[in-house]
Amino acid sequence: MQLYRLVGQVLGVDASELTEDSNAQNTPKWDSLRHIEVLFAMENAFHVRFTMPEISGLRKLGDIRKLLLAKNVVLNEEPQVQERKSA
Repeated sequence: MQLYRLVGQVLGVDASELTEDSNAQNTPKWDSLRHIEVLFAMENAFHVRFTMPEISGLRKLGDIRKLLLAKNVVLNEEPQVQERKSA
């Protein structure tokens, strides 16, 4: 199971709506409780453990992806980058 799909399942949102910048401020249903649920799901799915200092630095989905990669987790999906609209 890959990162975006897993986070989408925990939050109850479509994975295609998630980007590297997805966080509690811009993603429906992502509150403090769901943030912890996302982290527990990551630990279980990818067989890793996060330390408290690591957890305190996780602000957005891109931070989670980078930490998983630092823990040698193989993610088979490309990060989704939010496109900027030109004025």
